[in-house]
Amino acid sequence: MKSLSHKMLAQFVACIAILLALATPLFYFLTKHYYAEDMIDIIEAVEQGGPIPALDLEQDIMQGVMLQFGLIVGVLAAAIVLTLRFISRRLWKPFDVTLLLIEDFRLEEGNPPALPESDVEEFARLNRTLTALMRNSLISYRTQKEFTENASHELQTPLAIFQSKLDLLLQQPGLTRQQAELIQSLYETSNRLSRLNRNLLLLAKIDNRQYGQMEDIGLVGFLQELVPSLKSIAAGITLARHYENPIPAVHANRTLLESLVNNLVINAVRHNRPNGKIYLTVQGRELTITNTSDEPALDARLIFNRFYRPSEKTKGSGLGLAIARAICEYHGWTVGYSYGDGMHSFTVSF
Repeated sequence: MKSLSHKMLAQFVACIAILLALATPLFYFLTKHYYAEDMIDIIEAVEQGGPIPALDLEQDIMQGVMLQFGLIVGVLAAAIVLTLRFISRRLWKPFDVTLLLIEDFRLEEGNPPALPESDVEEFARLNRTLTALMRNSLISYRTQKEFTENASHELQTPLAIFQSKLDLLLQQPGLTRQQAELIQSLYETSNRLSRLNRNLLLLAKIDNRQYGQMEDIGLVGFLQELVPSLKSIAAGITLARHYENPIPAVHANRTLLESLVNNLVINAVRHNRPNGKIYLTVQGRELTITNTSDEPALDARLIFNRFYRPSEKTKGSGLGLAIARAICEYHGWTVGYSYGDGMHSFTVSF
């Protein structure tokens, strides 16, 4: 196994040697017609017994030297061009293959790519390092996912028991107003913890790709079925619908598609104004949920991050939009945010 510089230098020298060998007839021509031309004329004149001809030796040598110098420069230039354009490309090909494999690698898929073997020392070291890095990253990622999922599962039962105990406590006679308010506050906190736990468990399941059951779902009909529940989520906010040349169906998991729409509508409700509006639009291969709001534009770089909240006054756990993005990535869709004319818009492209 040799280093990259050693292999490139060796191939460069080999290229020069081949080009010089190919240029040997040209060197012979220059030698014969410039350097040795006068000597040949003198020898022929002596052999024939004639007078010695006039010599232009200095001129021939100068012309020969310049032509030979130009030929050598041309050979070196051709060797450099061939080395940089073709030989180096062939030497760097294993690096390009490795780069393409790394670009396609996803931790969620759980299968590190098999990097190609190389007889170049630097590339071999790079592939060994990248392979070890990917394996360690996968181990950490799987450990983190397992912890999140196990923790969410383990929290479900204690939270359910805690809520049932609070229900019983609220039904006890003789509670003072202050005690009832305190218990009610604990109950709301418990509900928030339960929602947070469910959301984390949902994200863990999406990351583990546990929603493998896919089907073709008629998008408009599916949304129409969700309208009653969406109106209850809207809680008095007007829900307007518009369908324009919608695609017949989307290939998706029904549970995740419903969660996607619900989370986007809940987000539209939380950032709406009193007596505001929510517009649900399907146009071609895009689903857009737009809401009126008194709030300024959100940070499009951060809103899909987990636990991101634009302000302390914002309700919710900060996982709704993260779940929406995870669902879109799971299906190969994209979700984007835009703001204009006091309207927040989230667009899902199928």
